Amino acid sequence: MYDPAHPFGKKRYDRAIIDPVSCTGCGYCTMFCVMDCILLQPDGFYTVDLDRCIGCRSCKVNCPFEAVIILPPKEDA
Repeated sequence: MYDPAHPFGKKRYDRAIIDPVSCTGCGYCTMFCVMDCILLQPDGFYTVDLDRCIGCRSCKVNCPFEAVIILPPKEDA
């Protein structure tokens, strides 16, 4: 995401991922995601669209099974 106020024009956000082992499919993460970037896949697992995720941690805070993992921003190569 281009942002002229940040070095090199890019904001760097933490990234959320869903642990498929811990996830029960309750959907709380999707209900509280402000960017609507957590998607239910055909295989029944949830994934995070990392291009839209802003790392706000709303999904992590509201997951009763602690299935959301927050990773640091990915370093650009």
